[in-house]
Order: sequence, then structure tokens, then C-alpha cells
Amino acid sequence: MKITSLRSVAIALIAMVAASSPSITKAKPTPTPAPSVAAPATGKGAFTADQRLADLKKETNLTKAQEAKAKPIIQKYVADRDALTNDKSLAKTDRNSKRDALRKQYNQDINGILTPDQQQKWASSKKEMFQPAKQPVASPSASPKK
Repeated sequence: MKITSLRSVAIALIAMVAASSPSITKAKPTPTPAPSVAAPATGKGAFTADQRLADLKKETNLTKAQEAKAKPIIQKYVADRDALTNDKSLAKTDRNSKRDALRKQYNQDINGILTPDQQQKWASSKKEMFQPAKQPVASPSASPKK
């Protein structure tokens, strides 16, 4: 009987020490990305028409004529995407399927004004953007043996 109560007290003390340990309870601050890297406040990856046009111009070296054709396509896409995002009457699956259709149409329209070389550059830049970031592989830590 004495051993059981001693064991209970020991377990309670260990739990208290573990709970008060700074390495466990200390909250780690989350780093905030630099303003140039941060996504706009309207949502994840929700860029303005001007930002999209600047990125496309940088990625594909658009001519002035291509830029003039791309601008209304991008403005329409951003306006339609924002309207769709703000339309709370749609179910999530309906909204996602409409967003996918909108994105496909946008890609077709933009590809229609690009040269084959520019299309390839744009496709590779999109591929890079959507690749998951490489996570460092954690080495297994040695655990104490009982």
C-alpha cells in the first residue's frame, strides 16, 4: 500500500516538473515573412491584376502588344476569381469546380497570346511555384533506454 501511494506521488511530481519545463511550455514565435514575400491579405496566392501582369511580363518577356492583350484577360480573371471567392451562396465543391474552370480558361487565354517559347517559360515558372518546398529531413534522435 505504501509503495502504491509513493508511486502515485512520484508520477504526480514528474508530471508537474514536465509541465513546468521551459523547453516544453515555451511558445516558439512564428516567423513572419518579409513584406515582399507575403501573400496579399485577400487570400492565399490572391494577387492583384497588376501583380499578375508584372509577374507574367517578368517570366515571359512580354512585348508591348502582348502586354496590351494580356491586361484585360488578367483583369477579368482576377475580378471573376474574387467574385467567386466572395460568393458564399455556393457550396465549397461548386466553388472549387468553378474556380478550376476559371483557371483553365485563364491559362488558355494567356497561352493564346504567348509564343511557344514564352508558353514553355510560363509553364516552368508555374511548375516551380507550385512545387512543395523541400523540408529538411530530421535525423532520428537517440531515445533513452529503459
